[in-house]
Amino acid sequence: MHDFVNNIAVTQSVMPQVITTTALSTPNIDTQGADIQSFVVLVGNIADTLSSTVRVDLSISHADDDGTGNPLPFAACTDADVLNFSGLTNGVFASVDAAAAAEKRYVIDYVGGLRFVKVTATPVGLTNGGPVALLSLQANLHTLPAVNI
Repeated sequence: MHDFVNNIAVTQSVMPQVITTTALSTPNIDTQGADIQSFVVLVGNIADTLSSTVRVDLSISHADDDGTGNPLPFAACTDADVLNFSGLTNGVFASVDAAAAAEKRYVIDYVGGLRFVKVTATPVGLTNGGPVALLSLQANLHTLPAVNI
């Protein structure tokens, strides 16, 4: 089975929806059983005039297992925990703060080694907002085939 359908688990963690005043977050993604964890954030046309004070911050955080299969409190990831981005501050890997940053996809790999991880899109100063969706991708699965139905 050398194909994507059977080897990469794709989960639509947050369905496309308009972000205005409330943060959108993936559920707690359990990385157990997958050697590769990636996230895709799809950002549409943000109707507000974007700036340093009107933006959408994209962040990633992780947590270890509490010993019962549940996450301990989440902490912000650092540069050492991710691929594709650097200069993380409080886990923020990208700020959609200009028109050129909207209508794009943001792909980040988690390599931090803790069991649980999540990505959050946080609106700052938005009035009208715009569409955002969050996908989780897991690969090098310990159990195949991936369930993508």
